[in-house]
Amino acid sequence: MNYRLLVSLDVLELIERLPRKSRLGLRATIAEIGRDPIGISDATDLDSKGRIVQIMIVGDYALTYWNDDADKHVKLLDIHSADR
Repeated sequence: MNYRLLVSLDVLELIERLPRKSRLGLRATIAEIGRDPIGISDATDLDSKGRIVQIMIVGDYALTYWNDDADKHVKLLDIHSADR
């Protein structure tokens, strides 16, 4: 797809505070999102600006990202508890 993956600093900081097993799973999923941002999401939703966002569940966490087709970026903006 030739998209550049951009990850929010808040997401990275939260991941670094998690136990090793969770960190490794999330990092692997983030790399997978970078390779195929559309083909792997578990769900889609609309954000506050009306953009379609992809949601990927990884264990106890949900990663939220959107594909900025104009800039050719995948923007991973949020991580939160999957049951939220």
